[in-house]
Amino acid sequence: MDRDTLAHALEYADLTSYQADAYLTLLEMGTSPAIEVGRESSVPVSQVYDVLRSLESKGYVETIEREKLYVRPSDPEDAMSKLESRGELLHDAAEEVRDRYKSPARMDARVGVTKRVETAVENAQELIDDAKSVVEVAGTFEQLQSLSPALRAARKRGVIVRASVYVGDEQAERPEFEPDGIFSEVRACTIPGPFLVVIDRHRTCFAPNTRSDEDYGVLVYDRILPFVFHWFYLTCLWNLYPTVYVDDRDQFTYVTMEELIRDCLPLWKEGYELRVVVEGNEIASETATTVEGTVVDVSYLGDYYQPTRLALSDLGSYKNVTLETADGTVVVGGWGAVFEDIEMRTISLVDIDLGESILSA
Repeated sequence: MDRDTLAHALEYADLTSYQADAYLTLLEMGTSPAIEVGRESSVPVSQVYDVLRSLESKGYVETIEREKLYVRPSDPEDAMSKLESRGELLHDAAEEVRDRYKSPARMDARVGVTKRVETAVENAQELIDDAKSVVEVAGTFEQLQSLSPALRAARKRGVIVRASVYVGDEQAERPEFEPDGIFSEVRACTIPGPFLVVIDRHRTCFAPNTRSDEDYGVLVYDRILPFVFHWFYLTCLWNLYPTVYVDDRDQFTYVTMEELIRDCLPLWKEGYELRVVVEGNEIASETATTVEGTVVDVSYLGDYYQPTRLALSDLGSYKNVTLETADGTVVVGGWGAVFEDIEMRTISLVDIDLGESILSA
């Protein structure tokens, strides 16, 4: 490091330009009369005594009273330790500024806005670390790959992970993509859309796609707003597109009441006995529960309508299933259930038996 650069560094350490020059001059000269330090440096002779006394108060030099005032450099260990501490402080401050720049500008306790799409992805990774039941995610290959460590850990905890990956840009170079152990199901979305993650029904991270004019992200910490994002995910990013991967262990596990009824209603109406296991919350006590039983009734608004196969839009309103369990009947509702006994998180179809009506037919 040359002398000028070193002088600038000392000035960053809270020395004045005169103090830095006098100190470096003294290091070169060794123990010397104070007046000589003034003559060899840029410090005016009339100010050299004050400059040297100030350096002494900071621990950089020591003065010696003889027939004239002498000065010598102090052991640099203490002074340089302070300099290093100041450097660490400045480094930490710089890192903190970067982190605060990335952090969302919290508008209230429920919604935050970030200045970068990448921040939404980074926050999603942290939130996935706390996921307990379901993660719904849509993004590019790169975005899903960046979340894969957190998603893999979530799968090990038993979390259902559904992913819609954007494959519309045929020119884009795609990274290696291995879904095993990371996803329950993957669908290929042919129209690029936003980055979206819905976690356990009360956390959402959203950012627009690359065609947006603005770069931003939205973080939602709420029990109501994520429902809107969930339906957007379900109807625009999931239901319309083909499945390209499914984990066999989760093949018959549903995370929405709509999909369960759409798939299983025809079987139930034909007389098949459907046995299911429900993971959810008891509405009265707001406690987690698991129940197993046989479907004995399926109810939805508009059940007079008899299409060949129900669409999700047919099930956008009130719907539930009634189970016969070892402890009696239990009514299970979907997301936001109020009047039922249990609000489901997941429903797994564990057995399908021929009903008596079919056997006797």
